Amino acid sequence: MYYVGAVGFLATAIGFGFGGVLAIFFKKLQGKVSTINALCTGLIIGLVCLEIAPESIDLGGKIIFTVGVFVGILSFFKIHEFSHKFTISTENLQKDRLIQTGFLLAISITIHNFPLGIAFGASQNIGISKPILQALILHNIPEGIAMFIPLFLAGLRFKMFLLITSIVSLPVALGSIVGSLIGMKYPILWAFIISFALGIIVIVTIKEIFIEAVKQSSFGHALLFVGLGIFIIWGYMKFI
Repeated sequence: MYYVGAVGFLATAIGFGFGGVLAIFFKKLQGKVSTINALCTGLIIGLVCLEIAPESIDLGGKIIFTVGVFVGILSFFKIHEFSHKFTISTENLQKDRLIQTGFLLAISITIHNFPLGIAFGASQNIGISKPILQALILHNIPEGIAMFIPLFLAGLRFKMFLLITSIVSLPVALGSIVGSLIGMKYPILWAFIISFALGIIVIVTIKEIFIEAVKQSSFGHALLFVGLGIFIIWGYMKFI
């Protein structure tokens, strides 16, 4: 039970922390960030479309899958609406803006990580825990980049970097424990939860990661690396 929570926590922390490390090196090289974002978009979409979504449909059917994804997308926009109610003020307006941006991203990521943890914990006995674990790692890399770039520019210290990474990863650990405790006794419920989590992953990937990649480069450049990411996942599933 607690082992699943520890794995979920570490997977999220690794992805998010790695994104933060990349943010240190690429915060002034936006072209590199766009390439990483686009490639991660392709990897995530590939995992979702080729592995996790088909398994979720098999578990609960197309209707449950569609409803879950739709509710997940709606929840994402509610999370963003809620996060914009918070304000931060210091003596430096530029620093205020950077901290505010990082803070809003942190709230959104922390909240939507809980259902992802539930999906991971509940999937232990149905054969899709590995791709969900991979998705946890991959989708947190570009989110870590997006969140830590403004915070590092605002002067974030290493201790705060570790603290924020831990806070964002904790909901995955808690969700994983909850999911593993209840298990797969209710396949329709878990199909909905997994689909709900997928809806959040997909909309975050498109709105917060892919669109940013397009803004920082071009649609053609971003699409090229999205296709490369999907191809990598296809090759991984086919030959490994």
